[in-house]
Amino acid sequence: MNRNIKKTVYRILEQDKLAREDDWYLIQQVLIELLPCNSGTAFGQVLQGMKIKGISFEAITRCRRKFMEENPQLKVQNVEKARREEEENYYLEYMRR
Repeated sequence: MNRNIKKTVYRILEQDKLAREDDWYLIQQVLIELLPCNSGTAFGQVLQGMKIKGISFEAITRCRRKFMEENPQLKVQNVEKARREEEENYYLEYMRR
């Protein structure tokens, strides 16, 4: 794993509220910073660059989860509430069957 991932993810999460809400946006911001690519770069080339630099989607999201665990005051309440409601609805639907 690339050692710069954690520092980069933490810095982005501290500065950008949208990155705390959206994993894909966070991944995009990390890749823009760590890989020399632009909007015209083919997805295959981005994936190859990730492999070479030791960057993975899982590492980025894992760092986000750890950051949010260490900084609960930065959690977005609406997202957490929606996730809990969705989980409750899932269990209720499961119990009905």
